[in-house]
Amino acid sequence: MSFSRTAQRVLLLLSACAVAMGQSMAMPDGTYYIFNKFSGKVMDVTGASKDNTANIQVSDPVETRSQQWQFMSLGDGYYKIINVNSGKAIDVAGVSTDNGANVQQWEYGGGENQEFAVRAGGDGYVSIHSKHTDKVLEIYGWQANSGASVKQWDFIAGSNQLWMLIPVPSTTGVSTNPSPMTAGSAVVADGIYLIGNKWSGKYLEVQDGSTERDATIEVGTGTFLADQQWKFTNLQNGYYKIENVNSGMALDVQEADQDDGAKILQWPYSGAVNSEWVLRQAADGYVTIHARHSDKVVDLHEWDLADGADVKQWTYSGGANQLWMLIPGPPAPVPVAAGPSLGGTLASGLYNIGNKYSGLALDVDGASMDKQKDVELNALDFGRKSQVWYIEAIGDGYFKILNVNSGLGLDISGASKEDGANLQQYPYKQGENQQFEIRQAADGYVSIHSRHADKAIELYNWDTSEGATVKQYEFTGGANQMWKLLPYYGTV
Repeated sequence: MSFSRTAQRVLLLLSACAVAMGQSMAMPDGTYYIFNKFSGKVMDVTGASKDNTANIQVSDPVETRSQQWQFMSLGDGYYKIINVNSGKAIDVAGVSTDNGANVQQWEYGGGENQEFAVRAGGDGYVSIHSKHTDKVLEIYGWQANSGASVKQWDFIAGSNQLWMLIPVPSTTGVSTNPSPMTAGSAVVADGIYLIGNKWSGKYLEVQDGSTERDATIEVGTGTFLADQQWKFTNLQNGYYKIENVNSGMALDVQEADQDDGAKILQWPYSGAVNSEWVLRQAADGYVTIHARHSDKVVDLHEWDLADGADVKQWTYSGGANQLWMLIPGPPAPVPVAAGPSLGGTLASGLYNIGNKYSGLALDVDGASMDKQKDVELNALDFGRKSQVWYIEAIGDGYFKILNVNSGLGLDISGASKEDGANLQQYPYKQGENQQFEIRQAADGYVSIHSRHADKAIELYNWDTSEGATVKQYEFTGGANQMWKLLPYYGTV
């Protein structure tokens, strides 16, 4: 998602990190924008209507009053949520208890269908639960377009059910929420951040998502993928190294050039002073990022508003093109505990599943919605919904693995126990041929074993072509049986 540059000046993320996943949050009363994790769009009232029954939808963020929502605590762990433009409350239509019930605005009358709990969803996101059903507000049908409806549904932790609450700027210019860094000290906690430019509202990224040394640093519209995520590490000397999560390489000024206009790129960190940075506090939560060797700053070159605009080193001028907001991103991966099974440690959630040998991702033939369609491997495409899998713990150390596109489960055809049995998608029926144990391997990889046969899912015949077949086979420890589970932070 991308924030407009007006909102970027003062909006700070409301962190849920101090609250355990799923627990209710005692958040401060106030006015917020409600951003969806899946689409990056913001909750809105259709046509900025002030009428009862007007539909609640999502739209591109434009900072209008119809996109602003006042959260008011009712004192029992629930909130009424009032649209600033209309003065009316979010309301589950007809007090319906059904999945798919429409969400609208209505004059607040104290009904439980107008009262909501806010629960921590991880990474600063929350889920919003209606009091009368405990179901959540979601973007219906995983629609990514403006105008997509908000409806009520059972909570499954899908990114279309997770929301970021971002405070609306105070009219006094004073935020009621703390800055992500200590005021005046320009010290940030070690962790992963998105780096948003004040002038353009775009985010620091590596050109084309490259993992090569010398790749250019630029800005682009927010995707929140790994090439826009930066790991800050305090070197305990007043400086930071800033590493790209996708490539593992450090932000670097080419050849330690001290001139204005010097290229900023990624390069393996070696302790050189041109790849170390000091952060200095600016107004409204922004920072400037200064190269240690030159004391010059990271600058959006020539105030360019385009995607792909160059980032250069330049003498500090105080311009908005030199100011950056550090927005906490997804947490750094935590190494899993040693042991054969991840049944007690792997979090349920959305994942891409990549093969170690071929580098291709688990997919469904033709992105089909039909049962008995083959599971295959294709080039990783973050925009391809059929490559996103919901892995859910079912107890006893096993998982069901559902395709997000079709809703169907990963399945060993015919419950066969034979080597070479085909993998397909099929409606989940709780069969042991649809349940899997995920076991830790070296270097962050896992093997995935069918419960009924205790055989491993593998890339058949070590085939590296797109459309390669996936089958069940006796575990050998080969790279074709090793998989990387990549937590999915993008849109589907």
